[in-house]
Amino acid sequence: MKKIIALALGAAVSAMLISCGSTPKPKVVDMSASIATEILEHKGTAWGVAQPEWVGTVLTTPNQKTLKKALGLSDKKIWVLTKNGSNLDFLQTWVDQVDARAEIAASIKQTIGDRIKASMAGTSADTDLEKTIERESERLAVTSVAGLEKETDWWTRNRRLKDGLEKGEDTSDYITQYSYMVVYAMDEQLFTQQLSNGFKNIKDIDVSNELQESIKNDLVEQSKIQTADLE
Repeated sequence: MKKIIALALGAAVSAMLISCGSTPKPKVVDMSASIATEILEHKGTAWGVAQPEWVGTVLTTPNQKTLKKALGLSDKKIWVLTKNGSNLDFLQTWVDQVDARAEIAASIKQTIGDRIKASMAGTSADTDLEKTIERESERLAVTSVAGLEKETDWWTRNRRLKDGLEKGEDTSDYITQYSYMVVYAMDEQLFTQQLSNGFKNIKDIDVSNELQESIKNDLVEQSKIQTADLE
């Protein structure tokens, strides 16, 4: 009986070994080809610091509610600016000085002007009225961001294959650049109050209270400011 059991066990083990030996090995898939952009280093690389979660939040769901939670800025109105270029110092200088604030003001001006013009759709064209809307929108935008401050930033150095290439052989096959992301914020209540005061001072355009509230809501929800790349 013992001999029979031993033979049975030996046969079973042999079958298992044969089965394992005949099973094809799984193919290793190179996923690098599917990655559009490769991060070479970032702001925290030198210190072994991981990329903060708020960066991913900006890239995936950049609305005010999620941004406030990710950044711990519950009472703030937040704007995020991103810019790409080959020189990190140049990018930081651009964003950290007056140009970033000008971009935010320009975006606010665009929203105000477009909404007021849309409310007047169907009325006869009036060059003077167009100029007035542009002037008042710009004035309102500039005054509304008094108190704007930089909160934080992050940068990455990344590369991607040039258009038309499926595989890179050397560095000349890639476009390498820096991406700089910066967060500006101000007290949300102050922002909306300054907008309200600005609308009160508009004398030459009829902007209803309903339209004012709608514009303010749009501007409060505005999060990401798109900017042109720097060479």
